[in-house]
Amino acid sequence: MRALVGNREFRGLWIGSTVSTAGDQLAAVALSLLVFERTQSAAWTALTWSLTLFPPLVSGPLLGWVADRYPRRTVMICCAWLQAALMGLMAVPGVPLWAMIVLLVSVLMISSPFLAAQEASLPSVLPGDRYDDGVALFGTSVDVAQMAGLAGAGFLVTAAGPNVALAANAASFVLVAVLVQLSVRFRPAADPHGSRNRDPEGPKGAFTLLVTEPRLRSLMGMRLLAGLAMVPEGLAVPLAADLGAVWAVGLILAIEPAANVLGVAVLFRLVRDPAKRERLIGPLAILSLAPLIMFALNPNLTWTIALLVIAGMAGAYHTPARSAWMRILPDAYRGRAYGIGRAALRSSQGGGMAVAGVVAHSIGSVTATIAGAGGIGLLLATQATVAWRRARVRNGPEAVAI
Repeated sequence: MRALVGNREFRGLWIGSTVSTAGDQLAAVALSLLVFERTQSAAWTALTWSLTLFPPLVSGPLLGWVADRYPRRTVMICCAWLQAALMGLMAVPGVPLWAMIVLLVSVLMISSPFLAAQEASLPSVLPGDRYDDGVALFGTSVDVAQMAGLAGAGFLVTAAGPNVALAANAASFVLVAVLVQLSVRFRPAADPHGSRNRDPEGPKGAFTLLVTEPRLRSLMGMRLLAGLAMVPEGLAVPLAADLGAVWAVGLILAIEPAANVLGVAVLFRLVRDPAKRERLIGPLAILSLAPLIMFALNPNLTWTIALLVIAGMAGAYHTPARSAWMRILPDAYRGRAYGIGRAALRSSQGGGMAVAGVVAHSIGSVTATIAGAGGIGLLLATQATVAWRRARVRNGPEAVAI
């Protein structure tokens, strides 16, 4: 921890990312409250909240190339200032609701090249023996910032007002821009002329690489299992109702991120060698889904919590999988690959919850739906684990040569 925080470049990126994440949760709650105050419509409020999920699905694959074509420090600074300006406009009292929604979508679209540039910069910012630790700290800090931001947002928005909360989020983007400007070293663009010079498919080359390189494909497959692992979260309300403990909805929703933070801490404390953590990716992926099968026995609340804690802690495999995936990627493809991977991961999470809701309604059983998701996930995780081990033995941990 001291070594990571002592790295000036990493420290600036880490603080900025954590503060900005908390600010984003604050802005989401503030905007939802504004929409409800003006429309008195639960449908419009829910639609506004859902808008925070969809823009990255489009902008990730379409704008990730910006982080490869231009210097990543410059991309982060420009995106942060643009987001600060747009969020500042949203904070002006009296802005029409349609304009606020357009501004929100624009802010979220711009976040994709920023995050791609940030993620692609970490391997250059941190030495090889610290990169995995940095990814772990980044991930856990984001989880904590999301929980803290959402927990405190309601009180702050109610006390200070939605416009003040939106202004605070705009200030967080200014802080990010200043921190990157002062702390991150300038580096030339990773792929200034575009991969078109070497790959006639241009931006599609990153997708081709992801689906044809065995290690990248198997790692991505294991990460997309999150769509099945998060089914209990998507069914938290009916699950709590079936348990006769509606009050436990918040607890069920909080288990996954909290257990994941704990799991990452335990994993990195007990297993110091990155190569050993990579060997544990597959077994932990299997363990993250196996407990869900036990929902077929209709567990009570205590056992439900225990099963979800075990699954959530095993979900820590995403952290070494994320760092191994980025380390294997050639630098010139990291921005585009991150955009594609982030969109795929969000699609799997949202799609898994949506399909689970339809299935649970059709068969009339929440626990059977969760158990089915666990069974399917266990089979897919086992297959991905075998593929990851074979690819790792065959190709080794070094980056792909392009």
